[in-house]
Amino acid sequence: MNPTDTIGGLVGLASRMLTNELETQFTHNGCELTREQWIFLMTLLNESPVTPRVLANKLMKNRGSITSLIKGLEKRHLICKVIMNNDGRSYGVDITAKGIQQVEEAKNIAFGVLGQALAGFDDTEQQQMHNLLLKFVQNLTGENHG
Repeated sequence: MNPTDTIGGLVGLASRMLTNELETQFTHNGCELTREQWIFLMTLLNESPVTPRVLANKLMKNRGSITSLIKGLEKRHLICKVIMNNDGRSYGVDITAKGIQQVEEAKNIAFGVLGQALAGFDDTEQQQMHNLLLKFVQNLTGENHG
């Protein structure tokens, strides 16, 4: 059986191929981010500051993975920790100006890779793929109750 013989195989193969091409293009273009780091920073770009717990839930990662990402990105000054309440026990993560710059540079590369993957799909097909994949994800997360 080939990976392309089943929906699960195709989804997994497409995910791996997209990740590999994205990371190849990041490296080729001098972008010093991994796909995971880019997604993490994109999440912060759209909503920050955010607690590590919220990030773990949004990115569907365990707390250890999130902690590791935070430490690495903080060391590179792409993110910073901020106090989330008055007693100092809870912190959030915010993106820095340097982080925003890296995300914007990586965004162009990522959109180029996505454009390559979607070549030959018209707008209707792209919207249909989006809707089907969203339903697929919602079924697995329990968000699709209808």
